[in-house]
Amino acid sequence: MSRLWTLGILALAVLFGCGQVITISMSGGQQVAGRGEMPRGYERFLSPAPYNYRFSVPGEPVRAGAVAERYELRDGDCVEPDCANRRLRAEIRESVKFPTARVGQNIWYGWSFYNDNLGAVTRDQSVGAVFGQWKLSGDAPTVFRIVQTSKGELNWANCDPSICNRAGTETEDVVAELEYMRVASNWGAAQNNGDVCRLFSMAEQRGKWVDIVINTNFAADNDGYLRIWVNGVLRCNYFGRMVAASPFASNKMPISHRRGIFASYTKPFREAHPDSIIPTMVVYYDEFRSGESRVDVDPSGRLTNGFPPKD
Repeated sequence: MSRLWTLGILALAVLFGCGQVITISMSGGQQVAGRGEMPRGYERFLSPAPYNYRFSVPGEPVRAGAVAERYELRDGDCVEPDCANRRLRAEIRESVKFPTARVGQNIWYGWSFYNDNLGAVTRDQSVGAVFGQWKLSGDAPTVFRIVQTSKGELNWANCDPSICNRAGTETEDVVAELEYMRVASNWGAAQNNGDVCRLFSMAEQRGKWVDIVINTNFAADNDGYLRIWVNGVLRCNYFGRMVAASPFASNKMPISHRRGIFASYTKPFREAHPDSIIPTMVVYYDEFRSGESRVDVDPSGRLTNGFPPKD
């Protein structure tokens, strides 16, 4: 039975299911994902609403194949401890039982990202929106994350060039941030608060698929690196520690990945707009892969060379 035919049934099932999680079992034990179903190796993380994560339905954006992952974050989407810390979340995470990355080892990631309704933000509009993060277990800070910054927030013109890539334009507000190093090494304005590279403009890429490829080694010494290509152009080429040497960061310690929408700090918005709700955010991810080489993960390269999409 074809995947497209099955998806047609799924769309009807979702409509008649009144928001319930629906899984259709096919002969031979194959399962087709319905609302709320996870990609293999992932689980929903602190995201309470059924609309926070689901696969796309016909008519919604898809980079390749039949479906993409859809994330929606509304004001109030939190459970503890996020609520007490003024955070909201529509996110899935890699199961700690099946990590793909480890400290001190080379790894590649690639995926396509689609911004459905987000624009640029000023400081009083910012909610610290995170669109992908990599974490060690326990209470260690996030190693690396992709965040949207506010206008005028950072020091790109004068930051330390051994840490921060000064290239880019003021409208490019989606950046790569080394949160672990910021905390452990007390990086401040001179180190751009750990934001090492500008990647793209959220507003300028609205309604478009952005292909992202990452090659990294989450090392606790100077053998670490972070290279990021956006639509085939190298936008980040950082060399140095990715984590600080600590019990959390011993060699080969697992690092888990999370993706979706994480509003990490809503206090500026709440204080500036006490009678307003945080606007709903919707994004899509497609063709997410990890691997040992660029050929394994690059969405554009794989499609150009006739590799099958990831559905």
